[in-house]
Amino acid sequence: MKKAKKTKNIIILTGGTGGHIFPARCIAQELVKKGFHPHIIANKNYLRYISYKDQFDFNLIAATSIKKSLFSLFFGAFTIFFGIIKSLLIILLKNPKVIIAFGGYATFPSLIAAVILRKNIIIHEQNAHLGKVNQIFAKFANKIALSFKNTSGIAREFQEKSVYTGNPIRSEIIKLFQSDYQYPNYNVKYKSSKNMGYDLVLSSDFDEIKKVELEYFNILIIGGSGGAKIFSDILPKAFFNVRSELKSKINITQQCRQDIVEETFEQYKTFNLNITVKPFFNNIEKKIKEAHLVIARAGSSTIFELAAAKKPMILVPFAKSAHDHQQKNADQFLKKGAAYIVKEKDFTINNITNITEKLIDNPKLLYRMSKDAAKTSNIKATDNFVKIIKKNYDKIKK
Repeated sequence: MKKAKKTKNIIILTGGTGGHIFPARCIAQELVKKGFHPHIIANKNYLRYISYKDQFDFNLIAATSIKKSLFSLFFGAFTIFFGIIKSLLIILLKNPKVIIAFGGYATFPSLIAAVILRKNIIIHEQNAHLGKVNQIFAKFANKIALSFKNTSGIAREFQEKSVYTGNPIRSEIIKLFQSDYQYPNYNVKYKSSKNMGYDLVLSSDFDEIKKVELEYFNILIIGGSGGAKIFSDILPKAFFNVRSELKSKINITQQCRQDIVEETFEQYKTFNLNITVKPFFNNIEKKIKEAHLVIARAGSSTIFELAAAKKPMILVPFAKSAHDHQQKNADQFLKKGAAYIVKEKDFTINNITNITEKLIDNPKLLYRMSKDAAKTSNIKATDNFVKIIKKNYDKIKK
């Protein structure tokens, strides 16, 4: 009689923002293909990203970042305590050989539980600076996987356990790597979309939409999890100031916070600009594919996906990011010529107008930026990380 095969359980810890969740889901999906049974532990933010196609389960735990006020300290400690208890129960039940953590405050309670239970821990750092939670647990980790070759904030004693893998990228984005950058041909005509507006229903708010339009220069604006209100404040005016013959060629797609979608749309509409605004795009890979220029924050997942898609970028690092990690992320791309970097203090109407005009007027520059973006990408990141996980898993006997 054959012995039943043991279930190859692995627990993945994530949560917080899409920058943590997207790479975690990439790894979970790949582990399923390799015969493993990944189980995700995350906070409630994970619910925004689940799919009916998922072949792995998840549990939600309470997690919070702690601020300096007395109430915040008390509430945070209470929340983390119950997060630890629930994580202990899940880990004991699943009994994984390996636990993978993607950083951020949402992983803190479960990492405490993993240390208590003496589990094999692998942490992944998405940014160019090791995050606070990953710094705390670096000494307990068997391996520290890095998205950037040059990552700051890693203590000298942990350098040996650090390994460059790259940042895992969604498979639908990786497919875009096969396509070369194409500057729009303004002599080509096509049927314009009727799906313009901040909600597809609002296309009727426009003046009569012509059935045939010239091909547009597509600008994609990605605000990230925070929505980047500064984009909604500045960009409509900046694009309005673009000289007329260029302005008529621009088509804008913007992702922003739900609470400012309508006012953002109305600003663009007032300036008679071609615009689609939504808080979330289910077909973001299509929007990225169609884009000729992307304006975005400098979160790791965003910029590595744009690099894999070979897109010229204007990056606006979030000034209040922990350890200024978004600026450090962006600087790595600036060194290789893959992006324009605009600090928040320089994100002005005139400055963005000038940069936009310069780029639209210079196809050669856009093609060069596209090639440089491709050179900064690592489409093998998921495979690299899974190999490290499998190697650690195979080393553990029990």
